Amino acid sequence: MLPSQQPTQGPWLYSSQQQTAPPDGSQLGELLREYRDLHGLTQIQLAALVGVDQSYVSMIERNKRQVRDVGELRRFAEALGLPEDELGLAPLGFAARLTEAPATPATGPAKPQEALGEQQRWRHVRRALNSHRLELSRAAAAFYADIPRAGQSLVLAKPEWMAPTPVDLSDVSLTWINQDTPPLVTGVEPESRAVRPMSAQGRPFGRYSQAIRIVDPPRLFDNRLSYRLLEVDWSGGVADLAFGYTMYFDMFDVCEGLAHETAQGWIDAASDPNWLDAPAAALPFRKLIGDPFDLSRRPLLPSIDTLTIRLGRAGEDPSFVLHHRSSASVAIAGDTYHVMPAGVFQPSSPFPAHQSNDFNLWRNMMREYAEEFLGLPEADGNSSEPIDYQHTEPYRALSRARRSGQARAWCFGIGLDPLTLAGEILTTVVFDPDVFDELFVDMVNQNMEGTVVSTSPDRFSSGIPFTEDNVRRLLDHEPLAPAAAACLSLAWEHRGTVLG
Repeated sequence: MLPSQQPTQGPWLYSSQQQTAPPDGSQLGELLREYRDLHGLTQIQLAALVGVDQSYVSMIERNKRQVRDVGELRRFAEALGLPEDELGLAPLGFAARLTEAPATPATGPAKPQEALGEQQRWRHVRRALNSHRLELSRAAAAFYADIPRAGQSLVLAKPEWMAPTPVDLSDVSLTWINQDTPPLVTGVEPESRAVRPMSAQGRPFGRYSQAIRIVDPPRLFDNRLSYRLLEVDWSGGVADLAFGYTMYFDMFDVCEGLAHETAQGWIDAASDPNWLDAPAAALPFRKLIGDPFDLSRRPLLPSIDTLTIRLGRAGEDPSFVLHHRSSASVAIAGDTYHVMPAGVFQPSSPFPAHQSNDFNLWRNMMREYAEEFLGLPEADGNSSEPIDYQHTEPYRALSRARRSGQARAWCFGIGLDPLTLAGEILTTVVFDPDVFDELFVDMVNQNMEGTVVSTSPDRFSSGIPFTEDNVRRLLDHEPLAPAAAACLSLAWEHRGTVLG
């Protein structure tokens, strides 16, 4: 099965022999052994290229483990440049390839050893990025010293994108634009080469998200159809936001690519003390973006970040809940405290009926409440029927509380994270205590993205008292994600309005 001719074409290990049935992936162990022999790799090195444990590779090669899961087979195929159909997979369809970058031409024969070294260095920077996001956010904020901040946070806040005082979420209207111009920067440009390591195929990964999937994958990492912010008009106390379509990885390729480039510069700064004085020279990808508020430059997919406040009964302080995000589970804002809920603005499914049904900020927020507060499975819209928000719990109860005034949703505006330049729709929802306790009586203390933070070890839904001392401590001394700091400081600044 090993190629006897044209060895410079890359690590294609298979002949075109006819078969009586499509392969089912059961020959993966034999193929991995031949790949290692061809390139002189150990099991540990091959495992590192694919992003799995050495013991897993050993079990596959010894036929102690059969791999027939589509995601796992595709992982091996993509990492090692193996034809998917040889592993029992049909080639990816056209729709799935829409967001893939054009292949970067290989510079010669595949060099897995060289790729392994480059990927190890890339992984080191990625781990530093996740461990030092706040330091890096402060460094990145210095690049935009002339831009105001959202509250007492690092979030970049263009005055035209922020409300002077909080506005009711009902006063934020959404407009749909069917035809929109593709962004000018997508993350495949030569300026982003430093954040895209070499693959085992002898060429750089086409996109940052491709490298993440293979080299350092989090548990939650799906490419989902999403809403791209195209226009912002905030005047007269109301906001009109215009959106078109994008994909989650389109945003990720640019935003996390910018963060990775900054982390690399931050690591190198130990030997280059002038790095912060000349960021353009050290950060060509960030320089390429230019004005961070220019919505034509890159795909801006905003998240909705919501500080949830429970009003206190007589003699009680209001309280709020925070979320410690696990860097092993999420690809963005890992190892920080964040508000709950928080999630990107996207439909629950690519089905057309879902796209229009879910084009609503409150409905997006309710889905995140169901997932993060109650531990319910993510509403991924696998059914062709759109979600019935009027009659399905907990959406019905949440909406009833808002209609009755027992839950009040406010919006502060839209800011940008300085490190990633990701968009943040900053909001807060204030619940009456009886309604909060009824809605979230089964509130979880851990979900798919991390763990709930509270001052009570026995009742996580009790949260953190909304007092000046606690707000000040969190803002000054704790690893708050910039968007969380913005929501918290703005809610405290405008507490007379939002608390009623």
